Amino acid sequence: MELMERVRDLGRDAPTLSDEGIGAARRALLSEIAREVRADAAATRRRTVRWIGGSALAGGLAATALVIGFVAVPATAPTASAAAQVLEKAAAASIRAAEEVVPAGSYTRVNTAFTSLTTYDEQMPAGAKFNNAFRSEAEAVILIEDESSVYVPADPAGEWVRERSPYQVTESVGPRAAEAAEAWSRELNPGLGLAGITRYPAGVAEGGRDGDVVTYYLDGRETYEDMPTDPDGVVAWFEERYGAEGEPDGMAHFFIETIGDLMSFNLAPATARAGMLRAFASLPGVEVVATDGDLTTLAYERDFEAGPARVEFVLDTARGYVVQSTNWGMGEYDEPVSFEGVPDWQSRTVSTVSIVDSAP
Repeated sequence: MELMERVRDLGRDAPTLSDEGIGAARRALLSEIAREVRADAAATRRRTVRWIGGSALAGGLAATALVIGFVAVPATAPTASAAAQVLEKAAAASIRAAEEVVPAGSYTRVNTAFTSLTTYDEQMPAGAKFNNAFRSEAEAVILIEDESSVYVPADPAGEWVRERSPYQVTESVGPRAAEAAEAWSRELNPGLGLAGITRYPAGVAEGGRDGDVVTYYLDGRETYEDMPTDPDGVVAWFEERYGAEGEPDGMAHFFIETIGDLMSFNLAPATARAGMLRAFASLPGVEVVATDGDLTTLAYERDFEAGPARVEFVLDTARGYVVQSTNWGMGEYDEPVSFEGVPDWQSRTVSTVSIVDSAP
């Protein structure tokens, strides 16, 4: 449940956190700090903020993201649009999916692969070579992937397992492609030391820093236990918890980022997922852009001074999961791509939910 790419840069010099520390920071902020903190604007260098998918929190920047994330919640406008019908179908499916019995000894596996696009400009000073170049000016563009899986036992009181792969450069293009990939791996890799297998009795994790220990569930149930199920109630819930203020035709960045963090969203309690999907349908401007069997792609776009920002979600309407989230950031949307083969989006998360016989 996480926010903007600018956070990567703001937290570049911060110590790397473990998964437990990240979760602890996130839960503590959700429960306490976020009620009081209101950010007027994200810090900028050469760019305005971008939306980015949730798995970037795994890089150790959860606390920073929640504190600086710009939030703006619109007035809800219930509609019988095609998007609303799709989201209602997915919401109902999420409730049905929760009632399915997982065979004893088996696990529900939620796998998530988060890919982000990073520009490289060798002319920038040390510590500022990444994400400071416009695509048209970048000397290289690299794609970074962060992949992990959570295994939930048929009996949730059993041992949950999280398996995480090292961050990796999946593609690097441009005149300084090799240099950019090597520099990122050496200087900026936020996943160093985080790969491996972690076990959580009953899905409970503990984390924290400086002696402040926080206990939380991997599926976020304690965060969502008081979330209403009606769309207006869900939006009001976000407003209350995160100190948001409405603005005409605006949207809740944090709300969108919550859905876009597919590992957390697909693990969340079914009632919470259903409530958030129904609330998303109430945002003005949500539209269906593609349908392929049980998979429907929904888009939300808004214009800002820096340029349009857009997010697309691919929903599995038969099971109520979000299986893909793609984000385009402000000013990136219509900016020329420097090198052939580079995607026009800024980040993409792909998630699969399946039943497997065993866990690592």
